[in-house]
Amino acid sequence: MNTLAPVEAHYTRGHLMQAILAALENAGINPEQVTRKDLAGLDEFHVRGQEVSQELAASLLLQPGTQVLDAGCGLGGPARMLADEYGCLVTGIDLTAEYIESAKKLSELTGLNNRTQFVHGDVLQLPFPSDSFDVVWTQHVQMNVAAKEKFYAGLARVLKPGGRFVYYDIFSAGPSSLHFPVPWADDASISHLITTKSLGSLLHAAGLEQTGTTDQTEKGIAFLEKVLMRFRSQGLPPIGLHLLMGSKALEKLENLLRNLREKKIVLESGICIKRTGI
Repeated sequence: MNTLAPVEAHYTRGHLMQAILAALENAGINPEQVTRKDLAGLDEFHVRGQEVSQELAASLLLQPGTQVLDAGCGLGGPARMLADEYGCLVTGIDLTAEYIESAKKLSELTGLNNRTQFVHGDVLQLPFPSDSFDVVWTQHVQMNVAAKEKFYAGLARVLKPGGRFVYYDIFSAGPSSLHFPVPWADDASISHLITTKSLGSLLHAAGLEQTGTTDQTEKGIAFLEKVLMRFRSQGLPPIGLHLLMGSKALEKLENLLRNLREKKIVLESGICIKRTGI
């Protein structure tokens, strides 16, 4: 039985790239002259979008040529940001074939395909040699991963000793059940949340030592409140995450906000260093 099929099915919209190109044209943007700014509302499928990605990147003191793995890269927005603004060489991997196909095309359109590459694959079976990357990066991915120990051990394996692991994710705040649907799951069957305390234990066991964490919950709530207020007053924009979330987009965002407000979940980011000798 393919336990990953329901996860990929959840994210697959069908004809996604065609929908993105049509949305760009509806917004008056020539797809052959598209910029990263034009894609800002779409290509980073996580709370606070490009803003939080840029904050995380700034904290890493990146250098041109830094080898980065974006595990669960989606449409490749963070990968293109790291390539464009910092000169990193970024490899993205994602389970959803449609995301990878679109990521490749969007990198071509934005002229960043020479510094980004995208692989269709499973984050639990990373097809890369050990000690390959200077930085491993993941945002809003582990919520769909049941095998947490294998996930973090795999990320640590491909990270160079002394390399940095950065995450930005959604975690459980306790045993209470969530309001569904949410962006990562229509029901509990593919939602696998853990607490930040459990995360710390898993990271340590994988050879990753946390050097700092940030509670991003309040910023996430403020962001979602602003987005939903705009959507209610102005309607959905031509280019936005609703293209990825489908007909239940507003309900998913409203439930995400409700879960955060009711302290059922929290948002946290953090940076870890891989111990030498691992």
